Amino acid sequence: MIGHDLTFVAPAQRVAGTARLACERNGGRTRLRRLYQDGSAKIRMPAVSADPLEAVLINTAGGLTGGDRLGWQVDVGAGACASITTQACEKIYRAAADRA
Repeated sequence: MIGHDLTFVAPAQRVAGTARLACERNGGRTRLRRLYQDGSAKIRMPAVSADPLEAVLINTAGGLTGGDRLGWQVDVGAGACASITTQACEKIYRAAADRA
């Protein structure tokens, strides 16, 4: 075909992930009640023997850019105690159009 550019441009790969954590007071300590992880959203809990329950929110994709979607939910029950943090750093990349 003359005069037609049929170049295929693959859509950019995007990150999607959801993670939810719920903890409650039980037996004099804060204990995990529910944990859900999907996609690149992960939650890791270091082994500690006392309160508070510790959790680290992790994006396994290595960074965020336009169009990426991560959802986090943490529910701490009455009387429970939790320390929630993120990984050491997160790279935020320039986006062509979409918001990260």
